[in-house]
Amino acid sequence: MPNGVYSVTVAVGDAGTAADSSHYVNIEDQNGVAAFKPSASVKHAVATRVVTVADGRLTLSPRGGGNSKFNYVDVDAVDVAARPSVRTVTPGNLATGVSVTGSVVADLRLPGGAVDPASLSAASVRLVRVSDGAVVPANVITSGGGDVVNLSPTVALAPQTLYRFQVTDGVRDVAGNRFQPWSSVFTTGSGGGGGTIAFQQVFGVASGAAFTSVAVGPDGRLYAATFTGQIHRFPVNADGTLGTATVIDTVRAHAVSAGLPGAPNRTVIGLAFDPKSTAAAPVLWVTDNYGGTSNAPDWSGKIARLSGPNLGVYQEVVADLPRSIKDHETNSLAFGPDGDLYLTQGSMNAMGAPDSTWGNRAEHLLSAAVLRLRVGRLPAALPLNVRTEAGGSYNPYAATAPLTIHATGVRNAYDLVWHRNGHLYVPTNGSAAGGNAPGTPAVLPGACASRPDGAYTGPVVPGVSGNPQAETDYVFDVKAGKYYGHPAPVRCEWVLAGGNPTGGTDPFQVGAYPVGTLPDRNFDLAGTYDAGLHASADGVIEYRGTAFGGRLDGKLLVVRYSSGQDIQTFDVGASGGLSNRTTGIAGLTGFSQPLDLVQHPGSGHLYVTELGAGRITLLRALG
Repeated sequence: MPNGVYSVTVAVGDAGTAADSSHYVNIEDQNGVAAFKPSASVKHAVATRVVTVADGRLTLSPRGGGNSKFNYVDVDAVDVAARPSVRTVTPGNLATGVSVTGSVVADLRLPGGAVDPASLSAASVRLVRVSDGAVVPANVITSGGGDVVNLSPTVALAPQTLYRFQVTDGVRDVAGNRFQPWSSVFTTGSGGGGGTIAFQQVFGVASGAAFTSVAVGPDGRLYAATFTGQIHRFPVNADGTLGTATVIDTVRAHAVSAGLPGAPNRTVIGLAFDPKSTAAAPVLWVTDNYGGTSNAPDWSGKIARLSGPNLGVYQEVVADLPRSIKDHETNSLAFGPDGDLYLTQGSMNAMGAPDSTWGNRAEHLLSAAVLRLRVGRLPAALPLNVRTEAGGSYNPYAATAPLTIHATGVRNAYDLVWHRNGHLYVPTNGSAAGGNAPGTPAVLPGACASRPDGAYTGPVVPGVSGNPQAETDYVFDVKAGKYYGHPAPVRCEWVLAGGNPTGGTDPFQVGAYPVGTLPDRNFDLAGTYDAGLHASADGVIEYRGTAFGGRLDGKLLVVRYSSGQDIQTFDVGASGGLSNRTTGIAGLTGFSQPLDLVQHPGSGHLYVTELGAGRITLLRALG
């Protein structure tokens, strides 16, 4: 039948007595009926689904059932020229062994623009238990780019149980177009998690602000940044709870006096206390960004240094860092063992080439990268202007450059941590489906002859438009000079992730590339680890301490803002390699859009910022 969108109604059931039937019907990649068992009073089940036919055939399948019987099928063409729809869902239809603490994430087709977050609710997106129709309590959100729908249960699902995920036409895009409905089913696994490791949660030890990041100062107090530019400083009580905050408005005051766009609001994400700070004289480095997530002006990122009484003195240190039109910005800061300041700089787009969702901005020389600020090289006259294009001339490759490129291809890393083993670990957000990847031009730019690792000699890759494959999220073991998969033609980096080198399943492969497409020769496959599809892997720490008999000591704890809305752990090997990604640990689940975490060095307590609830949560180790 012709490719297109169809409304398909299917009936299943037994007209006579049936004792061994469990009826399923799947329509294309959706589920219509699951585990229907006829009774004397209810012999048939009917379902209607709106599906997309892309291969010239409408596919109906009884997969998942036993002795299923189709009674009739009605098919009607649907005019959906501008209607958004679900592209794929994770976990997929009929998936089994699904985590009881995971999320359901839908990648979207968005012809009219991003999903409208105001249309996401418990009524428009649902997860129900198939056996009795009970609705699972859940948070429903989208990403910063508005290109996914994420449903995260607020309680653990029942093990080995069938659930149905539904997106209704109550969901709309920003242009007001209603979504085509979607329905799929999955079965949970047996559960499990972190064994005897468990934390006690004390929700809301602070509340009432959009907290982004947290850090512990040399004075032992907890500092929390916000999306509107304040920094809250909390005294920490003996039981880990927080006292009354002092609100520091230094960044906002500077925005007003400098006449910055959107003032007084700013977004502070990076918090790093200078190694020379003392309890009596703390010095706090911050990233200072335009305070919004739409229509953000490019070249508006800053790094500043706060000092003096109540951190009231603002010193702008670095100016004119790149900024995407949305929420990829100048993110977190961390001082390295060498005394230099490292920072994560977000990408300008989804997959390396301009796209309409991200305002058609191309990658810049300093975007999608981990940068290194050599503090000892800073000029006496500040700020240091680092604009590299659009009228700027800063050269990060110059022999005496204060701000240099440490590693490239790091798409959107919220946080970073130096482990005691000397390795730099960087959780990074991959892209939802639908982005564009660049193709190598017929004639390479002259700058490609002087790429830092040598002249670019290939591979030659075609451009990819509207890539139907979502990227996973990552944790990178970042090494100086290496590439981590997000292309930037301005740096002569063209290949997305792992390319598609063989006809088999390759690590981090991109199916849209022809078989035989090698990854960039500088791609650090050995340092690339899977943090989970749609995880939005954000805050990270190295856990330190003897709690639980030392079983967590040295592990990475990584916040998942999206899928799971929890904290996952990674084992760290003697050589720095990561393994044994673990979720479902008691007390590390059930958050509302968690972003960052920190461990207090005195008590060992953890503090987690939850953007969805506007609060900070205390975690106490139970063991």
